[in-house]
Amino acid sequence: MSTDHDLSTIAGAQAYLAPTQFASTSVVLLCGMHSNFTYRLHLLTPYKGHSTLVMKYARSDIVLSASEILSAMERQTFEAKALERIRKELDCGPFATVPELHHFDEQAHVIIMEDCGSQSLNLKQLMLTATPSPAIAREIGLALGQFLGRLHLWGASDSSLLDAFDQNKQAKKITAWITYERLISTLTTDKIPAVACLPTPVPDDTLDALRLIVAERTAEIHHSRETLTMGDFWTGNVMVTLGSADGGIEQPPALERVHVIDWELVKPGVAALDIGQFCAEVHTLTLFRPDTTESASALIDAFLTAYRAHCGTMAPRTPSAAAKHMGAHLVVITPWVGWGTPQDTVKAIDVGLTYLIEGGSEQWVREKSIFGPLLQSGI
Repeated sequence: MSTDHDLSTIAGAQAYLAPTQFASTSVVLLCGMHSNFTYRLHLLTPYKGHSTLVMKYARSDIVLSASEILSAMERQTFEAKALERIRKELDCGPFATVPELHHFDEQAHVIIMEDCGSQSLNLKQLMLTATPSPAIAREIGLALGQFLGRLHLWGASDSSLLDAFDQNKQAKKITAWITYERLISTLTTDKIPAVACLPTPVPDDTLDALRLIVAERTAEIHHSRETLTMGDFWTGNVMVTLGSADGGIEQPPALERVHVIDWELVKPGVAALDIGQFCAEVHTLTLFRPDTTESASALIDAFLTAYRAHCGTMAPRTPSAAAKHMGAHLVVITPWVGWGTPQDTVKAIDVGLTYLIEGGSEQWVREKSIFGPLLQSGI
């Protein structure tokens, strides 16, 4: 394949594909970010029975801040490797999986993979625009909990698997920076509008406790080999396809398939970070969209219950670390993504601080946090 095309444009992508078996009658931009561009390909000739596929093009630069730009392209090599190995080696369960990898062009930084379907929505979109019933939300949670539990069990039991992804240094750097390296500045010097709306500044003793969490977790992100982590396990990276129970349009929807996408940050790491990030995103729905509370709560409870049942021997500190990571996510990530006004976002920051500080207590996690199902026995 030729690399003499601007693959961040539809015309360039179509020209790149033209001389290949993936030549397309039309190319539709699904998502265009600073570093990644994703297209749906409507193929000229079906490929292995598929009339559409998805192409993901990665550009080299990822901007972390005004002073730091990451330019390594290994992240896509690790993503392609993860898609291939998970499909071949991991028993994902009947409903959740990853897209099938059909082609990887390492020189052009292109992955061509299975299309999750034009009717699929990412889980965040689904919850916000067509909130599923609590029963369907529970099915989604069970599928994702089983998937993540089996992924972590697999990673914890295979050191060669960890070796295969341990050199994803860029992923470790991004994970450390995106939440923990920004935690203290978010609460002190970054002039976040929502932080300015807090009734009082965060006390110095609380900041000191948070600095200890930052130091501990940052070191773990760079060095832990606890298990294989997905690295970016949130609702935007979960594609959900619903259909009718018997295929008829009059029947209530049923879960057909869940695909977990975007594996660029896959690496050895701390299981609790995958758990905490996902639960933080789902719980945020209850803070800003109260109408989703019943379904979001059912999803979280089912997810944690299924995870506990499928993860094998869970590290004793996992519930606490997941609670703290949820707290860090609510404090650092939520104010940036437009969930609500600064005044609305104060609640998310306050909940996040509570999870960060109280998350060290097993009794609090069991009795007052959403992570109680991780501490239940006999599941």
